[in-house]
Amino acid sequence: NRQKDSVEFICDALCNSSGGESFFAKDVIELCFQTASVLHFLLQEDAFDGDLKLIEQRNISEEKKMLQSMTNSLLEYAKNSREDHQFGGYGDTGASTGASVATNNAEGSVTKREFSEWQRKVVPDLMYCSVTKFQHILFLPQDPQSQTHTANPFPSLRSSKEITSQTTTKMKAGEIMPITSHTFGKNFMSSANATATTLLSHALFSFVSISMPKFGEKWYRIFAGAEDGWTFNQLEHSIMGYEGPTLLVIQARSKTESEGSVTFGAYTASKWQKNKRDFFGTSDCFLFQLQPTMRVLKTVPKMGKRGGNYMFYHSNTNKVTSNPSRKDELTEGLGFGGTVRHPRLFIDSQLEDCHVSHQDTSFEEGYLGFQPSNDIFASNSSTSTVQIGSLEIYAVGDEETIRRGFRAQYQHRDINDATLRNARTVDKAAFLGDMRNGVIESKAFAHRGQVDGRANGFMKGEEDGKANGL
Repeated sequence: NRQKDSVEFICDALCNSSGGESFFAKDVIELCFQTASVLHFLLQEDAFDGDLKLIEQRNISEEKKMLQSMTNSLLEYAKNSREDHQFGGYGDTGASTGASVATNNAEGSVTKREFSEWQRKVVPDLMYCSVTKFQHILFLPQDPQSQTHTANPFPSLRSSKEITSQTTTKMKAGEIMPITSHTFGKNFMSSANATATTLLSHALFSFVSISMPKFGEKWYRIFAGAEDGWTFNQLEHSIMGYEGPTLLVIQARSKTESEGSVTFGAYTASKWQKNKRDFFGTSDCFLFQLQPTMRVLKTVPKMGKRGGNYMFYHSNTNKVTSNPSRKDELTEGLGFGGTVRHPRLFIDSQLEDCHVSHQDTSFEEGYLGFQPSNDIFASNSSTSTVQIGSLEIYAVGDEETIRRGFRAQYQHRDINDATLRNARTVDKAAFLGDMRNGVIESKAFAHRGQVDGRANGFMKGEEDGKANGL
């Protein structure tokens, strides 16, 4: 296993450099990212100028935030792991507990075992998209595997507006439709000639570390609140009918405006559905947080009636029309986990607030957004509410999956348009029928007669009565 060998190689090198059995978490994260950056630039033809300098300037401040987020994640895992061992967790031996904790007293350091476990559970493709792939291409260029896998492992951002109803692109070869993302940055180097950027997005690096196979080579943005409008109807139009994996990314701020911003969201391989009064989807989904501490919360096994609450979607178009006065008790919005009245992650229909909690029976435990108040007198302290600043949804996956997804969506829209046209035709035919039968005309003249009567201070029948002395 080349990735396992890379972990061993990197950890041993860092341990030897520190002269102990542990190393600083930030060092191994930065090493992986810098290696991935070099790999990304080498696999592009136009990343350097004639003097072998990058033609675009890197966003160092955003890179540092990403590195700190992954470092926080690793240190958080190591801390929890040590506490589990200290209190006699599974697989712990009393003889090794004290030594392990003592070895890691240096602030910010982790052991080889802690890093290996974190990498396997949280970012299983971290090594493959950086050190492993770089070594393979650099030292084994003639190997068939290198020649067939020289494609850049990091996806590019695209706009769904590039895709026509025939699921073909409107753009010429090498061109893109410029978009700007609050989370991933811009996808273009020059908007004047639609040239793609050569920079490696720090956020894309994080996602590829989580799973390369799930995300593919191109991401098509199908919804952005800032571009498409902050309406639930527009969001529904953007996602309904698309039959493929989607990634929902939220950037939000605390309502107190004193805790900075947070970036989190959800991935699902299932298509979105409405007119559902319960959860839907499969276990092929997860919740995540990118900032300020990276977290990946996977689904947990379903046990009887517990768990299995993966996706939830409820809009005003779901309401029962046979009795309009009946109030629908379900909350309008979309969510993941929890219950239909209190999802684990929930975006309201106004697209203004997002409610998150730290545990439920369908996903692993862990905080999304800001940790709730520790005040024991605070109500519902397990849930926090953040104010959405950016909301984006991407179609992700391999090229064939995305093409199939868009094809299904265009068919879905064609069916809806045909249904709407038929409904309008039926309404028009009924109107013309009423006109021919004199129904509308008689009603209209009756109404006009009543209006004339009111203008004289009495109804039409009342005037005849007064003339007869009644």
